[in-house]
Amino acid sequence: MARKSETERLQEIEQKIVQLRAQKQQIETRVKQKERKERTRKLIQIGAIFEKWCDIQSVEEAELVAKSISEKVKEQMPKLRLQIQSKN
Repeated sequence: MARKSETERLQEIEQKIVQLRAQKQQIETRVKQKERKERTRKLIQIGAIFEKWCDIQSVEEAELVAKSISEKVKEQMPKLRLQIQSKN
């Protein structure tokens, strides 16, 4: 069995590099898709909670309510996060 020439070995390595780059791109694409799905799910859940508790009927109403309570919520978030953490 003859040894491969250096040129052949270089070609094999280049092919492997191309394959690995393609695999890397596929994995990165799957990760981004998963992240988008998780974010979409979170946004839907938050929207449903907001709609339920604030009786929101339109996007405009949601915007007005969000603006009117945003400062109060920002003030209370550290306290609320501590309550959530203590439950876990």
